[in-house]
Amino acid sequence: MTSLRVDVAFASLERVISDAIAVLSSEGIVTAWSAAAASLTGIGHEAAQGKSLDQLFSRVEPSLGFAPVPASFTVWSKDETRRALHATALSIEDGWFLSFGAQQRFDAIDRLKSEIVTAVSHELKTPIATIKAFATTLRENPDNTAHARGEYLATIEHEADRLAHAVEQLLLAARVDAQHLMTRRERVSADALLDRALERIGASAAARIERHTQGVALSCDPELLAQAVANVIDNALKFSSDGSPIAIEAEHHDEGTTLRVRDRGIGIATEHLPYIFERFYRVERTLSASTGGYGLGLFVAREIAQAHGGKIEVESAPRQGTTFTLRIPERA
Repeated sequence: MTSLRVDVAFASLERVISDAIAVLSSEGIVTAWSAAAASLTGIGHEAAQGKSLDQLFSRVEPSLGFAPVPASFTVWSKDETRRALHATALSIEDGWFLSFGAQQRFDAIDRLKSEIVTAVSHELKTPIATIKAFATTLRENPDNTAHARGEYLATIEHEADRLAHAVEQLLLAARVDAQHLMTRRERVSADALLDRALERIGASAAARIERHTQGVALSCDPELLAQAVANVIDNALKFSSDGSPIAIEAEHHDEGTTLRVRDRGIGIATEHLPYIFERFYRVERTLSASTGGYGLGLFVAREIAQAHGGKIEVESAPRQGTTFTLRIPERA
């Protein structure tokens, strides 16, 4: 790779990669040092240029030696401040591309991966076990279960729907991370949007909905925003008593459209409110165990609102119900 091509590639990478990056010669001498590298290490581009990592830091452990660069290493700055780094090295002609970041960031990613595996495993075990048990019973005891065949098949269908919903939420969360949410934007009525949302939840939910959406239209990706509204309604249904109504309100104004979902459920304690839109956060673990949930619904709803240039807010108090407000700005 020629020097010019390296410079062009480095400039392109610096624009799209948030980690610190550097170009090192085959002898380990810095020939390029990104702004992120300067921010992470406190060493500016001019100070890093022409020096080895051993010269930039008082200590580097384990010794890089060079090629291959260890996946993780620790540096001590000149003031003896310890900093663990995680590195990825790519061999190029006469040198190396080096990408590195704070080790704790990668530790946090590993913890998040572990949380994902734990949450998904826990939540998917029950429907899978139920489907297997009922299907096995139908197959092995066809005569004894003939009278309950419809009931058993309905249970299998219900649990399959739970699995499909879980997969949909996980895929949406992955699209959020990839920042590939918005694909289109069109003008739709709030009524049509609510219809789409209720289709995702199920027919039984419609009987509990009080609509105040007539005559309001908004600019959005209808599939995405319907998912966000469905997630909020589903949350309201889970934490409200059976038969308790859920009010859906829509209001258009100069800046855009406001959608509100009000329930009269158990409410949310003040200390939980700052965190309910975080991934995998569940307010009541014991309730979640019985009602189901992955801690992704409100997280996805927030990301969808933000993808529209809007936001989602919450007001709640224990035993007084909860109101979620989606604010979607006007767009062409």
